[in-house]
Amino acid sequence: MISPPFSGSMLIYSALALLTIGMVLFMVFIVRRVLRIIRRVGRKPVKRLGIIASTLRLLLILLLIAVSFALLFLGAFIQSYTSFTRREFAATVHCTAVPGTEDTMILELVTQESPTSAHIRRYRLRGQQWTVEGHILKWDDWLNFLGLKTMYKLTRVRGRYLRADDEMNKPATVYSLVANEEDSHWRWLYEYGARLPFVQAVYGNTVFTFPSGTKSFDIYVTTSGFMISEEEKNR
Repeated sequence: MISPPFSGSMLIYSALALLTIGMVLFMVFIVRRVLRIIRRVGRKPVKRLGIIASTLRLLLILLLIAVSFALLFLGAFIQSYTSFTRREFAATVHCTAVPGTEDTMILELVTQESPTSAHIRRYRLRGQQWTVEGHILKWDDWLNFLGLKTMYKLTRVRGRYLRADDEMNKPATVYSLVANEEDSHWRWLYEYGARLPFVQAVYGNTVFTFPSGTKSFDIYVTTSGFMISEEEKNR
């Protein structure tokens, strides 16, 4: 994803500040003109102001307001773009087929426990594809626009057969990534989350693909769920 050189929120705040200044200047200009007209009607002395100077002031104020609106719309566009294309790193998968076998893989799952430490887990899977599963809590779109990130939790790693018959008849390999698979918090969110204000949906999400000896796979969380990004290992 290409990131813009400046944040949309910074542009929005700057545009709102400029717009406020422009509107205040415009109101002051209007009030002064009205007061001048009242003084003229009352035959009181009025300081002369050239038409050219007055018109120039008005044009500069209107230009400031126009620029403010343009920056505001640009900031809103950038904020929308970054909000709805944002992706958060969740894990890296290295998975290779075991030589001499048709449906056995070795998967290495790397998750970032902190900015300076990673947690590496290894699993032996049966099937032609590896799978990572988890929970997703999706907020309302306007909260994504404001910068609120999709909540998630990785829960399982398993092997996946291409044929349904193999899924039923061949050995299954499933590994938990959590200490408590019956998490009462997520269970409650599944049942009542969609009724909560600001929550659009709570659901399970799965990503799967084939193992590769030349690629690694980064799993990201987007506003709609998990996605996989392939990376060449020799980069």
